[in-house]
This record gives sequence, C-alpha cells and structure tokens, in this order.
Amino acid sequence: MAESLNLTDQLSAYIAGNKAQQLPQAILGRAKIHILDTLGAMISGSLLKPGQLITDFVRAQAGPSEASVVASNMRTSAVQAALANGMMAHADETDDAHFPTVTHPGSAVLPAALAVAEKEHRPGKDLITAVVLGYDTMCRISKALDRNWMQERCIHAGSVCAGFGAAAAACSLLRLPANQIRYALAFAGTQASGLTTWRQDLEHIDKALCHSGVPARNGVTAALWAQAGFTATKDIFEGPENLIKAFSQRPRPSEIIHELGSRYEILDTSIKKYPAGQPMQATLEGYFRLVKEHGLKGQDIQQIVVRLPESQSRTINDRHMPDINCQYLLAVAMLDGKVDFQSAHDFKRMHSPEVLELKKRVQIVADPELTKKHPAVRSAIVELTTFDGRHFNILMDRVPGAPYNPLSAEEVEEKFLSLTIPVLGDKHSQSVAQTMRDLENLPDVVALAELLRI
Repeated sequence: MAESLNLTDQLSAYIAGNKAQQLPQAILGRAKIHILDTLGAMISGSLLKPGQLITDFVRAQAGPSEASVVASNMRTSAVQAALANGMMAHADETDDAHFPTVTHPGSAVLPAALAVAEKEHRPGKDLITAVVLGYDTMCRISKALDRNWMQERCIHAGSVCAGFGAAAAACSLLRLPANQIRYALAFAGTQASGLTTWRQDLEHIDKALCHSGVPARNGVTAALWAQAGFTATKDIFEGPENLIKAFSQRPRPSEIIHELGSRYEILDTSIKKYPAGQPMQATLEGYFRLVKEHGLKGQDIQQIVVRLPESQSRTINDRHMPDINCQYLLAVAMLDGKVDFQSAHDFKRMHSPEVLELKKRVQIVADPELTKKHPAVRSAIVELTTFDGRHFNILMDRVPGAPYNPLSAEEVEEKFLSLTIPVLGDKHSQSVAQTMRDLENLPDVVALAELLRI
C-alpha cells in the first residue's frame, strides 16, 4: 500500500515546494508562541543537570562558530548546538506535547531549526515555516507507525519520528531540492533508535537525549549529509526495506501525507500552563480552581483524591522526579499556594518532613471512564475533603493549554518570562519576547540567537 502512495516522493516535494511556505495567519501566530514556549524550556533547562552536562560536553568539543548554545556564551557547530539546545529543551517536562501521538515536537524540531537558521542567516519567516514543517513531518510519521507495538518492544516512537521532523526543518532552511530531501529522510531513518532504556535513568538525562537532543542532532546531520552529496535509499517509507515495515505491525502509511498542507499538527499540540509533566496539568488546575472557588487553604484539606486515565495514574504516582510526582506537587500546592519552576524541581524538598506528611493525604485512582477518552482528552477528577467534613470535586476535561483550550499569546509570554528571567535577566528576556512578537519580519535569526546567549 505504501508503495502506491509514493509517500517519500510526496513528502519530499512538499518540504521543498512553495505550498509549505504559504502558512495561514492563524498557523503563523500559533507557531510563534510554540517557538517562544520551547525557547523558555531550553533556557530554564540550562539550570538542570541535563542542561549543565550537555553544555560542558559541547564546550569541550569546540567546532566552527555556526550556531548558539542558549543560556551560554558559546557558539559551536550547528550539529552540536542542536544537540545541546534539544537536550535542554527536554531537560524536564516544561516543553509542549502533541496530544494524538503523545510526543514532544517542539523540543526536537526547534533546536534543529534554530541552529540551521542561525548558520544560514535565514529570516524569521523561514524559521517559522521550518518549525511548522517539522511538527507536521514528525507527528504524521508517528501516526503512520504502530506506537503501541513499538512500545511493547522497547522502542520510543516519539524519538524515532522526531529525527524526521528535525531533518525536515533543517532541509527547509538549507533550501534543499526534493531529490536531496529524500536522502535526508533516509539518513534520519538510518540514525533512528529510540530505545526506551531511558526509563531506567532516574535523572532525566538519557530521556532528554532520547526524546530531543539526539533527534535534533540527527536531523541536522541528515540534512547536512544530503547537502554534501551523500546518497541513500530514495524510498525510506516504501522501499523493500523501509521504516514502516521495520517499526509497525499495524501501520497507517497514508497518515504521512493525509491533508498535508491543509491541516497542521501544531494545532493539536498543547502548551503546559504549569512547569510539570503533562499528566499533572489537569490535576493542578483542578486543585487550584477548587481552592480558589471555595476559599480553601492547604491546612484545611484532609484528603485529596485524584482520578486519572490509567496510564497517567501510573506516570505520576509517587515518581522519583518532583515535576511528575503527583503527591509531591500537591503537597507543595497545599504548603505554598502555588507550584513554580523552583519547587517543581526541588529534589531535596521532596524528602522534607512537612512534605512527606502532606503526601499521605493524596490518593491516586485509575478511572475507567477517563481512560476511554485518553489520549485525545487529558482529564482529571480532583476531589477534596476538608477537616470540617466538606466535600468538593471538579472534572477538568478542558485543561488550559490543551489544543481545544489553547493558552493565549499573553499567557505563553508570561510563562516564558517566569522561566527565563532567572537565567537571562529581565532586560534580555523582555527583548526575546518582544522580538518573537514580530518574528516573521525579522531579517536574520542571528539577532534572535544573540539575545539567547549570556
């Protein structure tokens, strides 16, 4: 079936063609706030262990001064910059998430696009186009593959497909012709691994590499190999040995080109309101709404019951990382009346006596009805019981930041500033936000990159 669709040919022609450049105004505006949000994830990620390690590593590699490593004084090769910025973008769970495929497109696609755009002195409009192309390519290929089948075999579909998204973005910015883009897509497949062994790493380092750093690096490398004249199969999606055959038992190959150029995957991608994992968004929003609506304080609450889809209940049940630990984050919410970046990443505080005591008040339940609607709807039911016997509950099925309830540009900018001012300072952070508002008219992405360094 894939052979008759000419998938590689059609996707390569689209990436190289003019239609991809003609973004509707609404898509252009949406892409800008996703770029700003991912920049915030990169910059705040520089404070965390994965970001610190990769910055030191890349600094030791030296390389040509082609592209910037954010939150540093360093410029290095586009390949190394994509690796570093990608790893920082997913150093925690602050980055965006594509609902239908349960992937993180921004943290792999933007680092690749930003590195090549800076290297090639491309205008801001080209950067936006490349990012949208990257989301479309990554997410469509992920839909075409058999995610559940891959997961059972310890392969992470998001990592495999992210390399293709990064390659598409890089090819667009290098202005490669379709025949070279076919090779670049093949090289993205050559480098794909996506082993889920990162689940055994307790420090989010291998996860940051697998989800974002490695795919961003691989995508830029694939495009540069194709530009240099490297050759490969012309049919990565339908040849006798192909990606879909390798990674799927029940594939849907037509998804790669379905409504390409008329429907944009970035619209199905969420932006997180809180600096915590996606499964925590509905829970935290529900808790804070109940507290505000009923005038409650943390010390009033005797018990919190959180009902979640089955997979999400496992993901956030007393996990080792604070930003995906439901009991910890709700304990912080009861103590502080808020959850911010610092508290969401405070490993030491997870073990403080007052937090440990409050964690006992939180119960997580896998809810069959919510499970049926997941992942299209990321919902939670939060139930509070007070010491004086009152009961309150709320169903959160329209989480702020979800594709069906998106954050405004102003809300994303507020989040960006909260994440980046501690790193870049108020003046630089405000300058980045201002530049992003008019990114489509920026003559050279180098001007943006300069604001991201310290």
